[in-house]
Amino acid sequence: MNRRPKSHPKTALQDDYAFTAVDDYDTRMYILPHLIDPRKLSELIAEHRNNPVYRGTRPGQPPEMNSEPLRRLLDRLRATPQTGKHTIVETRPWEEYTIGVLPGFRGGTVELTEETYPTREDAEHAIFLKRLTAFLEAYGIDFPRPVSSFNERGA
Repeated sequence: MNRRPKSHPKTALQDDYAFTAVDDYDTRMYILPHLIDPRKLSELIAEHRNNPVYRGTRPGQPPEMNSEPLRRLLDRLRATPQTGKHTIVETRPWEEYTIGVLPGFRGGTVELTEETYPTREDAEHAIFLKRLTAFLEAYGIDFPRPVSSFNERGA
């Protein structure tokens, strides 16, 4: 008697359909409207450029927080798979920061790119622009000028 194991059909639960559907809905309702409008997009990029990493505060002072649209966008951009994700590698302590690409598995080697930055803030903003570009391409959004032109201070 030769018994083959039953193959079960793929289900919505296995494909994590509910999470994917809710995530896509939230993205289309709360994030994309700010990215479709070129003025709002440039404001978000300028806001991130001016404060890419939260600064320390003094006792009794509230922390500087990003606007709600930028917070939602940052959360969405950070929740991507590890394979191919950009990260910051401090190549010379406090002097040089290089963009690296994660391998996606534990014990792998981070691949360093040729991009180096003098400050962590500049590196953070460069990664933000890379992730934003990939996100916009995934949703097929065009905008009037390339994202790299937003890289300068006070965009």
